[in-house]
Amino acid sequence: MPTEYPEKIKLYDHIPNSGIVHLPNRRFPAVAIQGDSLSIILSEAAYFMDKAKEYDDENMFYAARDLAERLKSHLEKYESVLKSEGIAKPYTTEICSVNVETEFENYS
Repeated sequence: MPTEYPEKIKLYDHIPNSGIVHLPNRRFPAVAIQGDSLSIILSEAAYFMDKAKEYDDENMFYAARDLAERLKSHLEKYESVLKSEGIAKPYTTEICSVNVETEFENYS
């Protein structure tokens, strides 16, 4: 464990679609995930929300919704930065169309 914080971002390792980085003023390294990979994970969380409704599993639904809400929040910030920097999104998903505010409905 380092006793000092890095002055710059340090890349420890690069793995497909992500990397292990150490950000300034943070004690522990982080995982940096590519935006297109994060959008795929958000789509999968939304899929699990739908499946939880289909299988009438309220606990799974709200766990998936919590995950989807956090992922969507990260992607909204990511897209805001891309827009301000004039960079095109690396994916076609419109995250505004991913509804994570829905409530569980019993289909039985």
